Amino acid sequence: MPIPTRVLFLVRHGQYLSSVEGEQDEVLTPLGQRQAERLGKRLAPIPFSAIWQSDMPRAVETAEILESFVPHSRRRTSRLLREGIPSVAPHFSAEYRPPKAQMLETRRRMDQAFERFVRPSRVDRIELIVAHGNIIRYLIRRALGDATQRWWQMDILQCGLSILRVTKERRVLVSFNDAGHLPPKMQTYM
Repeated sequence: MPIPTRVLFLVRHGQYLSSVEGEQDEVLTPLGQRQAERLGKRLAPIPFSAIWQSDMPRAVETAEILESFVPHSRRRTSRLLREGIPSVAPHFSAEYRPPKAQMLETRRRMDQAFERFVRPSRVDRIELIVAHGNIIRYLIRRALGDATQRWWQMDILQCGLSILRVTKERRVLVSFNDAGHLPPKMQTYM
């Protein structure tokens, strides 16, 4: 009897406009929208059981675009998938060092996301998770049994695709930061 498998397609949101003078607009740029459309075309044939999204605007907008290519799946929102900094990398300057209590809370939330999403299933499932670079890196490091504080040693392109396969027996990183759907001129980190 085959072992039930959960396959997680982890997608970082598309390029976005960062906050301007304290405003939290974070909407996708025209390039970010095109990145999501190209990824949507690539994902169209996959029968997703669910689409999960962070509640942050750039992830919601990316997920909306992807959903238009995989309409047979329903989008759901989880605050567990929000962006954050779970630990401080040695090279971080002071402006990127959140208070220790905030980092501990972020790590706790990311651990809850891991327990919720990176777990075996009783039936075969393929799920799309649209989130952010830091949490995707954290989840992958934890899935591989690596030191989670090394999350910052991995880069993820905007609309880059990583795939984890989870069974009762093991977790396997199938691909990391795949951007074959994006020509080099459309590949961005910021």
